Amino acid sequence: MTTKNALGFLALGLLMHVAPVLVQAASDTSAQVADTSVRIIWVEFMSWVLGSIGLGYLVRVGMFHLPTLIATLVPGRFLRPSEAKAEALPLPAGQRIGVSN
Repeated sequence: MTTKNALGFLALGLLMHVAPVLVQAASDTSAQVADTSVRIIWVEFMSWVLGSIGLGYLVRVGMFHLPTLIATLVPGRFLRPSEAKAEALPLPAGQRIGVSN
C-alpha cells in the first residue's frame, strides 16, 4: 500500500460515513426506518473498516518518520543524550567558586 492508497481508503471511508445522512435527507422515507436499515448499518460499518485501514497505514508511516520530523523541528541542544547534559562545566584555572560574605 502507498500513501495515495491510504488517503483513498480514508477518503472513501469518510464519504461512506456521510452518504447515509445525505441520502436520508434527500429521501421521503421516515428517519426511523432509514436508521435501522441493514444497508445503512452495513455502509456505516464498512466506512469504519475502510477508514481504519487508511488511517492505520498513515499513522504507521507517520510514526516511522516522527524522529526525523522532531529532529528537524527541535534544536539540537534539546536532543543531546542525558550523559552529555550531566557533564561538569569546565572552570578556568585559578577561579574560586563560592559565596562570599
